Amino acid sequence: MVEPTIQGVLDTILHALPWLLTGTAVGALCARPLWAGVARSGRTANKPSASDTAQTVDVSARETLHHRLETALEGMRDDDGAPALVVLNFDNFRFVNDGFGHTTGDAVLAEAAKRIRGALRHSDTSARIGGDEFLVLLQSTGGAAPALVVAERLRATVSQPYDIDGKRFQLSASVGIALAPRHGRTAAELTRSATAAMSAIKRRGGDSVELPTVITTSDASERLRLEAELRQALERGEFELHYQPKFTLANGTPTLIGAEALLRWDHPERGLMPPAAFMQIAEETGLIVPIGDWVLQESLKAVKRWNSDASSPGTPLTVAVNLSFKQFDRVGFFEFVRDSLHDAGVQPSLLELELTESMVMHNPDNTVGVMRRLRSLGVRFSIDDFGTGHSSLGLLKRLPVQSVKIDRSFMQDVPVSDDDTAIALAILGLAHTLGMEVVAEGVETESQLAFLRVRGCDAVQGFLLGRPMPEAEFRSTLERTARPTESSSDLAAGMPLMAAAVTVDGD
Repeated sequence: MVEPTIQGVLDTILHALPWLLTGTAVGALCARPLWAGVARSGRTANKPSASDTAQTVDVSARETLHHRLETALEGMRDDDGAPALVVLNFDNFRFVNDGFGHTTGDAVLAEAAKRIRGALRHSDTSARIGGDEFLVLLQSTGGAAPALVVAERLRATVSQPYDIDGKRFQLSASVGIALAPRHGRTAAELTRSATAAMSAIKRRGGDSVELPTVITTSDASERLRLEAELRQALERGEFELHYQPKFTLANGTPTLIGAEALLRWDHPERGLMPPAAFMQIAEETGLIVPIGDWVLQESLKAVKRWNSDASSPGTPLTVAVNLSFKQFDRVGFFEFVRDSLHDAGVQPSLLELELTESMVMHNPDNTVGVMRRLRSLGVRFSIDDFGTGHSSLGLLKRLPVQSVKIDRSFMQDVPVSDDDTAIALAILGLAHTLGMEVVAEGVETESQLAFLRVRGCDAVQGFLLGRPMPEAEFRSTLERTARPTESSSDLAAGMPLMAAAVTVDGD
């Protein structure tokens, strides 16, 4: 049987609402009907490495497509009879090899190639150019509208479920399409334009078809400019950290126990930029490593100051730091964290490192090993955005993790929505059964807070109790927020700086 994944459990749990809504989340999780549907959960895949794909990419098909494209461009007369080039790339195709093996990954891509050929005319040409990316030449399009129809047909056909050796995959794809001569008069120009359109779709979440626009075709120069500025931002001191407070519900009343460090870039022209505006470039260029190291070291200095400022003894405040895969997976990361803790004079138990499910799945053996070494020092771990990835339950049991975080997307309509309520209850039941604490993100209403308190959620973060803020403002409110008050409304009223410190939302 295919091992269940977290996402599969959450998908299937919606069919168990009668049990969940009566408070028997754990019982529903253990019921046989839950596991029966989990085989549907293998919905994402992993790009094969260069060595793996070299044997499966059809080089002759690629050369044939290029030759036919050059010939078509030489003979084109107008838009109606001109060729079009399609770039199709699967969304989040990163986990099939790691989760199900290279043989399964190649089988999925072979089936996709077969479907693409079946959706084309005899005069059209398709080729897999590496990894999970395909090129398609449409010899004579008849204009933008017919070309878009074909591109949408390709997207739809590769998005149909795949059944490979008893495993079922549901994939989506981003499809960019460029028309000659409108978007380029050479093969290189058309490829750049179609790829720019495809990349723009991916940045918005994927699963769509798009023609190039002025914005997408200018993305390359804009990206190069932003990359150059990003390389200088660290040495110029343009990064800063904001801290979102975290509260325990152990005593029924929200009590401050620490904060999560959130990166901001104070760009000299664009102003305060959240990570979503630059983190993809940082990841792809490797700049995420020095930036992430700076975040960790600055966060340790901050938590040292917070606890030094404390006017009375009590439970020390902690700081949570998000990690990137490249930062965590590099050689020497354990030693870097150990030395940073020593240099800052911070007890390891005051540091919590947050990993996503996809990070854990990327290289699980190495990840578990490094986590165990850091855990032996006393460092705590949590799984961020729990339920949005595809980690297996078997792997989750192996991880030295102390807490999981319910993603804000699951909290948005709690307790009004039966579906969101069911998912929140499922995560609470599963995590507590495995001996883990649960932190709910995105708590914005009193009804959400009351629901979480009654259901035994361990800790919360959200705008109801505190927005992310610069450290100076966070420190100025520590003494006031550390004292329990009668209700969450009184608590929020007693911390005006937390309630309206900044207007930059999220991570």
